Amino acid sequence: MSIICLDVWSQGKLKNQCKFGLKLGLGMHTITGCPVKNHPKPALMGGMWVQIKISKSWTMQAELSMIGKGTAGENHNKSNYGDYFLRLSYFEVPILFQYNKKKVYFEFGPALAALINTGEYTDRGAFPFQTDLYPFSNKDFTFNLGTGCVFNKKWLIGLRLIHSLLPVRKQLPGTSHQVYNRSIVLAVSRQISFKSSRTKHSEDIE
Repeated sequence: MSIICLDVWSQGKLKNQCKFGLKLGLGMHTITGCPVKNHPKPALMGGMWVQIKISKSWTMQAELSMIGKGTAGENHNKSNYGDYFLRLSYFEVPILFQYNKKKVYFEFGPALAALINTGEYTDRGAFPFQTDLYPFSNKDFTFNLGTGCVFNKKWLIGLRLIHSLLPVRKQLPGTSHQVYNRSIVLAVSRQISFKSSRTKHSEDIE
């Protein structure tokens, strides 16, 4: 999609139909099916996006972002297994369909993420399961549902709910649910305009 958009932009065949931008956000993340009490974990996300207009009200947006997920532990002495902390880092590629109504948009679509780093810790005591027998999947297939507001031609803010469609880990002993990632992410986007930079370059040549 990025190659197609850049090609279209360079040839000037489709004005204002393709947009490119950067995104930075903060999310609250947790997992299901964990036998240890835990709290939502804050984590940053950042990346880029490419958007194509497919009709008057609909756009399609592809993103490439790095996002942290996981969970933060209980900090109480009553915890049977001590403080628990889980850190997961992914490269994620969402493909989203967006409905635009004036300055508000609604979006939905799937995303595929590749696990690039993981860390699982407990401060006191042992894990209630053998971590080597229950590794995390190296992929996370999720569904995204969100909404947002367009402030102007350059700045947008959006809120997105993310939930795994497939388990990211085998069901752990002592639990009744499989392990899924769940997140809510608030992000700010900045559209990058190539037109102004191209115009400036032309003026410099003249």
